[in-house]
Amino acid sequence: MKRYIWLFTLIILFTDSYSQDSVFNRINNWLTDKNFSIRKTFDGSKSENKPACLAYQEDHLTSKVFFNIDFGIKLSELELFKETGSSLIFYPKVEWHKSTDPADLKNKVGIGVNFEFLPFRLKAPKIPLSSSNNGLIISPWIQGISSFKKNFISNAYETEITAQVSFLSNYNFLPGCNLRDKKGNFRMRYYPYIGYEYNRQPDLITKGTVEEFSLYFIRFFIEVWIVPETIQIIFDGTYRQIINNKSTIRTWLPIMSPSANLYPGKQQAFSIGYEFTYGYDDESTFQLVQISSIKFNIKI
Repeated sequence: MKRYIWLFTLIILFTDSYSQDSVFNRINNWLTDKNFSIRKTFDGSKSENKPACLAYQEDHLTSKVFFNIDFGIKLSELELFKETGSSLIFYPKVEWHKSTDPADLKNKVGIGVNFEFLPFRLKAPKIPLSSSNNGLIISPWIQGISSFKKNFISNAYETEITAQVSFLSNYNFLPGCNLRDKKGNFRMRYYPYIGYEYNRQPDLITKGTVEEFSLYFIRFFIEVWIVPETIQIIFDGTYRQIINNKSTIRTWLPIMSPSANLYPGKQQAFSIGYEFTYGYDDESTFQLVQISSIKFNIKI
């Protein structure tokens, strides 16, 4: 990847100048106010800060290089039970995943509706206990994820439905809490997940055959800002175990993806980053991958 060092330079210059543009800042603020979000994908909490990206990738198992696009947008949201202390949020999403990897060509467009349900009111740690501040220190957080995708390369349709549970709290160092330093800068959040997933994928292993299987999984996501609004570290790891298998793929499917992102100019919208992925990737037909990526990221 040394011969592509120029890509870093161009992206840094572009990002640093564009992040200061007031027109872009106004667009960013308007989208945020309307509850639109742009991310890599929406397979966990809508608050996960995995930016959408254009990536230059190298597969260490095949020595091939290629480009990849991962772009998802959350289209506003509908919130119910807001006055009760509970919260039920529905939001539609559209995602685009494209790869020029000759071993796994894809150009997928997917749509779906996700929901997030917080059944109990949460306490605020710095407000005295009262009728307006009763509730739990930590609450279960139930999420549903649906994805219906078409791969325009193979002309195949895929279905993925997920139900998962995480936890949410307003107390420092507990899951889902936005940990801040003394100056109010956001520094860390993390989410543990346990869930169930159903997949229906034509041509996954054998051409003309529909593969259908269910699995359970455990997942851990953590985001840390080493330097506020500048250097971000993300770790995302998942262990899947197939429990109802009408497919010929292996039954256990671990994967991990640590990454680091640089946001020039004290902003959190554009960045450059590096990610290393190792394991059995659900976006690459559950095949073993070992990929390094240089990424140009956007997050709103």
